[in-house]
Amino acid sequence: MDIEQLKYYTELCRVKNFTEAGFACNLSQSALSKQIRKLEKELNVTLIRRNTRKFELSEEGKIFLEYAGEALSLYEKMLEDIHFKKEIRIGSMTVLSPYHFAKVMSAFMEQYPDIDLILDEQTADQILAHLEEFDFAILRSLLITDTSKYNLITLYDDYLCAVVYDSHPLAGRESIRLEELKDEEFVFPQKGSGGYEAFYDSCIKAGFTPNILYEFPQANTIMSFVEEKIGITINFTKVCQESAGSGVRMIPLEDAPHFPISLVYPKNVILSDTQKLFLRFIRKWKKERE
Repeated sequence: MDIEQLKYYTELCRVKNFTEAGFACNLSQSALSKQIRKLEKELNVTLIRRNTRKFELSEEGKIFLEYAGEALSLYEKMLEDIHFKKEIRIGSMTVLSPYHFAKVMSAFMEQYPDIDLILDEQTADQILAHLEEFDFAILRSLLITDTSKYNLITLYDDYLCAVVYDSHPLAGRESIRLEELKDEEFVFPQKGSGGYEAFYDSCIKAGFTPNILYEFPQANTIMSFVEEKIGITINFTKVCQESAGSGVRMIPLEDAPHFPISLVYPKNVILSDTQKLFLRFIRKWKKERE
C-alpha cells in the first residue's frame, strides 16, 4: 500500500460516499472502489461491509482507519520537517485585497517558512492566457468555462451591488433591481479583468446593454468618478465596502448575482508534495471558516 491509498480510504470514511470521495480524490467512483479492494486484498480483510444499504465499516476497517490516520499525520510531519527551499507560484486576479487573502498567505508562510509562496498579481485575462505557468490561480469561478480540465476550490463568495453618488435619485433606496439602471451611464473595470465580464453579463441578463463611459483598472478610481457624479457603477459588495468613499451610496441589488472566487488548478496531473501540502492547508483553512 502507499500514502495515496491511505488518503483515499480516510477521505471515503470521512464522507461515507464513494461518489463524493472519488470527486475529492480526483478519481472516478470505479477507480476509487478498485483502490479500496486492492487494500482489502493486500490486508486480507474486509474493510467496508457491502451487504448493507448504508456505508458501514467492519471492525477491521475501524482499526485500519485509526492506523491510516496516524500514518498520514506522520507523513505530513515528515514533509514539514524537510528543510530545503520549495516554491509555489500563484497567479491572482488584481482585485484581491478586499478579501484579505494576505492573512492566509501569512499564516501559511509562518507554518512553512521553508516554502517560498509567490503571488503574481495580473489581470484575469493575462492569468488565463498563462495558466500553465502557475501552480495555482485565484480567479472568479465564472472565468473557468471548461471545468473538465480544472479543479475549483471556492475561497470566497461575493455578490453585486449598485454604487451611486449620494445625490442620485436612487440614493435613498434600500434596494433596487438591476434593470432599473438601464438608462444610467456606467464606470466599469477594464475589459478582461473578470469584473467587467461579470458586470456586463449581469446587465445583459437583466435586459439591457450598459452604456459604459469609462473603464479603469483600479476600484478606487472607479469610485472617485462615481463620487464626482460622472457615472454610476455596479461592483462586488466586498470591493465596495473597502474602496467606496463618503460621497457614494452602496445599494443592495434584489436577487443579486453571486460570483465566487476560487483556487484553480489542473485536473489529471500529478501534484508535487509541496502543492499537496498547500492544498491541505487551504482545505483546512476553509473548513475552519465554515
